[in-house]
Amino acid sequence: MPACTLSTTAEDEIILAEVGTERLSLNQAILRIPALQLMSDSAGAVHKYRDQWIREQVLVNEAKRRNLQETEAFKTAKKQFERQLLQQLLMDQQLHNAETASVSREEAMRFYEQHRDRFVLQERHVRFHHMIAPTMAEATRARNDLMRGVEWNTIAENYSTQPEYSIRNSTLFHPLSEALSELTQLAQFLNVIGVTEVSPIRVIDGNYHFVQLLENQDEGTVPELDWTLSQIQDWLAITHRNNQLNAFKQNLIRQAEANRQIRQFQ
Repeated sequence: MPACTLSTTAEDEIILAEVGTERLSLNQAILRIPALQLMSDSAGAVHKYRDQWIREQVLVNEAKRRNLQETEAFKTAKKQFERQLLQQLLMDQQLHNAETASVSREEAMRFYEQHRDRFVLQERHVRFHHMIAPTMAEATRARNDLMRGVEWNTIAENYSTQPEYSIRNSTLFHPLSEALSELTQLAQFLNVIGVTEVSPIRVIDGNYHFVQLLENQDEGTVPELDWTLSQIQDWLAITHRNNQLNAFKQNLIRQAEANRQIRQFQ
């Protein structure tokens, strides 16, 4: 990778790159790069983000040169995106303003005692790491780091195209029949590798994947109580939040109906 030559603006802001009239500053890059990547290799993370920004900006500029923003397809997609974004921002704001939906261990224990038969596993469950890297080189480095004992969170932040998913997924148990069901080339490894073993790298839809089996829960067993209660707490908290959001939506609909803002036609 070529060295990163820095320039500054009149206000002494460090500029990493320019594409046409658009500029990328060091401060902008730092705000958008995951903290773990900056901690592990700040210069490499900045170079990588700069190169990604340049590629994206070149494509955006070419799209604008072709006036794609004036096409009906763009306007339709933009309107749909705005609708989805407005809805999501409203839901986020409502959740932020609402009481935090926390669930105590006591509440989870009561649910567990009332529904104990639900928690006997009907099939083998597995917990595993799943890496999704953009290149073979990065997948290989991620696999090598894992074999050397580097923490998974650090590896995911450094190499995964979906770091939040890779980190979160490794904390969950999945029924074997559902684990990676859309990635059958990868799912088959969960049947044959042993605990702590790492699968070979496979190319799927342009990305480079591998898995590491972390833990098994056999059919007919009841998972460890601490893990079960933690899962119940998460599930009940999500249920409470969803109930709050559904009540909020229904209240808005009733208000709109009362104000005669809604009309339906046959």
